[in-house]
Amino acid sequence: AKAKAPATKVAESDDDDDDDDSEAKLVPEKVAAKDSDETTVFVGGLPFSCTEDVLRKDFGECGEIEKLNYPLNDEGKPRGIAFITFKTKEAVVAALKYDGEDYGGRMLKVNLAGQKPEKGKGDKGKGKGKG
Repeated sequence: AKAKAPATKVAESDDDDDDDDSEAKLVPEKVAAKDSDETTVFVGGLPFSCTEDVLRKDFGECGEIEKLNYPLNDEGKPRGIAFITFKTKEAVVAALKYDGEDYGGRMLKVNLAGQKPEKGKGDKGKGKGKG
């Protein structure tokens, strides 16, 4: 078993050479294994007045959209987030450039869907559970 581990790592590094090295570092191994996760971006900070059609038009400029998930709350109003699956990785790279941009008066947060945000709650609040 010990001999196989280094061989696997060598194979992974060969695969990384085909892609941008920076992208390989950002994508966790589990996510990299799934093609759809590599082409799906999470978009947060959307204005609540934004419609799916407007979103499809604006992010369609990055590349062809395969699937767009625009979750609504219990009242049928947008939650201000979306998951957009593109047909190409180039479109994903273009969409990621919108991260931090002003969009309808709100700041967009755009990252790969499988990627955890850099900052957030962290470990706070975990482990204090039942009792």
